[in-house]
Amino acid sequence: MSTFRTLDHIYIRSIALVCIALFVVMLAAILSQVVMRYVFSNPLSWSEELARYSMVWLAMMAAALCSRASQHLTLISAEMLPPPLQKPLRYLGTLIACVILGVLFWHATDLAVRTARQTTPGLGLSMSWIYAALPTGFALMILGQVLGLFFSDARAMPEETDTTNTPV
Repeated sequence: MSTFRTLDHIYIRSIALVCIALFVVMLAAILSQVVMRYVFSNPLSWSEELARYSMVWLAMMAAALCSRASQHLTLISAEMLPPPLQKPLRYLGTLIACVILGVLFWHATDLAVRTARQTTPGLGLSMSWIYAALPTGFALMILGQVLGLFFSDARAMPEETDTTNTPV
């Protein structure tokens, strides 16, 4: 189980670092646009695009973190049911979420491939790089859902769990 805990820890930390980096890039692009526009009266042509695309990637990475922590939308909470039914309902919910995310992943990948010839006007990037945020996010959400099954409390992040009283 420690292998999965290590993988879970790496998953959470790496996505969190990517989210922080994307947020910093987004803020720097917006700040530079404001300074260039209002201080120097010479707006940048690419900063709005960079901020927008950083926000798209940030939203998908943050959704993956939320998916791992079971903070996604649910219609019925397993905690409302008697204890013997809680675990099977959680497994069923994870299975349904993974199937839906798999379908979204499939279509998002198709969309990213179809947009390969289009380029962004300001940055000149292939639109596939922007649309790649969708399948990447959906794949990470599926991985987060699966990792969440290996722990008794899917909401507990690895650093929050108390292992001092756990029998070895």
